[in-house]
Amino acid sequence: MKNSSHFPFQKPTLCLLLATLALCAGLSLHEAAAQNTAQNTAQNASPMVLKTQEGYPSWLQDRWFYSSLGVHSDETAEQLVALIRDAGDSGLNGLLWACGMENCGKWSPEQKARFRKIKSAADKAGVEIIPIIWSVGYGTMLGRNPNLVESVPIRDLRVIARGGKVELDPKEEAHSSPYGGFEGFSGNKPLGFQFADRPGTISFRDTEVKHTGNSSLRLENFIADKYGHGRVLMKLKVTPNRSYRVKIWFKTEAIPAQGLVRFQIYGTNGSWVSITPKLPENGTQDWTEASLNFTTGADDTEVNFYAGVWDGTEGKVWLDDITLESSCMTAPVMRPGTPLTVKNAETGESYELGKDYLPEPLRIGDLQRGITRSPIRLPEGSRIPENARLSLSFYIPSLSIKGQTSVCMSEPELYEHFEASAKDIMELLAPKKWFLSMDEIRSANTCESCEKRGISLAEILGGCLTRQYEIIQKVQPGAQVYVWSDMLDPHHNCRADYMRCRGDFTGVWEHIPKELIISCWYHKIREKSMSFFSEKGFRTQAAAYYDVDSLDTSREWLETCELTPNCTGIMYTTWRKKYELMKDFGKMLQQKRLQEVPLPEK
Repeated sequence: MKNSSHFPFQKPTLCLLLATLALCAGLSLHEAAAQNTAQNTAQNASPMVLKTQEGYPSWLQDRWFYSSLGVHSDETAEQLVALIRDAGDSGLNGLLWACGMENCGKWSPEQKARFRKIKSAADKAGVEIIPIIWSVGYGTMLGRNPNLVESVPIRDLRVIARGGKVELDPKEEAHSSPYGGFEGFSGNKPLGFQFADRPGTISFRDTEVKHTGNSSLRLENFIADKYGHGRVLMKLKVTPNRSYRVKIWFKTEAIPAQGLVRFQIYGTNGSWVSITPKLPENGTQDWTEASLNFTTGADDTEVNFYAGVWDGTEGKVWLDDITLESSCMTAPVMRPGTPLTVKNAETGESYELGKDYLPEPLRIGDLQRGITRSPIRLPEGSRIPENARLSLSFYIPSLSIKGQTSVCMSEPELYEHFEASAKDIMELLAPKKWFLSMDEIRSANTCESCEKRGISLAEILGGCLTRQYEIIQKVQPGAQVYVWSDMLDPHHNCRADYMRCRGDFTGVWEHIPKELIISCWYHKIREKSMSFFSEKGFRTQAAAYYDVDSLDTSREWLETCELTPNCTGIMYTTWRKKYELMKDFGKMLQQKRLQEVPLPEK
């Protein structure tokens, strides 16, 4: 494929031409660009080549790599210094650094010394450091105040006052299905389940291998299903505005890869919570208990629990002993948008916070790990009598995949922390480029702070991104600000009822600064994503690689970048610290360098 330097136009003129061609011909920008390239090739056009940074085309000015190696040890600092040298030697010019820099104001002298060493190496290598900061989806500000966590309501929970605390009323206990032990079968089909995949071919009753009782369910022969499925589905009866924990025992044999065994809760609007337990390298594991926490909404009376294998090929999985229990007994979230009220369930009398009851301090990890605690304690002088039946309404953290927690975008305190963080980053690094880690926001718009604003979910996210951008511009005017694409992309996570988010993210792109540079990362939809943002007037960047065993997908990304007006570049993105192909990645980009020739005199 020809590179974009073979278009006989400067970039702004080219973009206008492509847009006009696309409009007239009913083509996407990528199709129009490809058609224009083919026409120029056929005509043997002699294009004017623009002089650009180190000879790279304008769409390849960002040549980054990603690293999460931090400043917490000399060993990791040395590893990163070596990577920076390799990157610079390979023509890469940026490090997207996930090192917790939003909290650099709390770094120790030793950590700051390691940072200075890394910064010096980057300067020598010609590698710019770009901090990635302020994740809403993964709650990076919860270390400053855990009560900023996105929260969901528990309404009128029945408890009993005993011994200065409260206990769950037996009427609130969850009811497990009598079929969760896989004791009843019709042939190889387990009773009490909505379905089991291909009984007698994939799903089998097993009376030899079981956790308890007389039998379990065995899943195998996954290639008999075109999707590699081997699953069961059970409906669980629940109460609105409650928190639950579903538990299941499982055993595996020779499962060939991680992520194939999954347990998921689905509500009426799709997936809520899922976990993929980590297996030994050989894929074989004895009986192990897995658990998922989930909360119900105001209208939920049942949920779907899926367990088994997705994308399977070989190996076996056994399932047994599914149970459901209440997980409402946990400390409440305490902030303006999450009120706590306590009433006498029999008389309706309201009790006073601070005098009749006190909240237990929030520990998010307790809920994630299934640790039960009384939400409140009763101080001396409380008007709440022993054995009183109470009704509690409060908020608890919203959990999604693997216990992930987000922060509330509507609490003003959050932006105070962003402002303090920006000042610390400026004092330490003073970067010209910043990257907002605003991906995978799986809980949002569920507390009173959000509800009282009376705006859409798209406006809430757009407002948050705008505030973040403005905070950066205040401390570093003219800074370039990048952001992950998925929560802004209608082909990806930008939609209605995403995970535990209430409302619709659609249209958020109308509520964010056009100066934001959108970093697209989902390879499968790369052309749709890059075209969408380019057509909306945004600059784009590609986050490529993602720990595969070759650079084939990176080459495909590079082709897409070349055809995308206002693309700024591409990144070698690894979550698993796989840098074996980074030098080759840099060499691949070097092949796109242009022959520098002077611009014609005016």
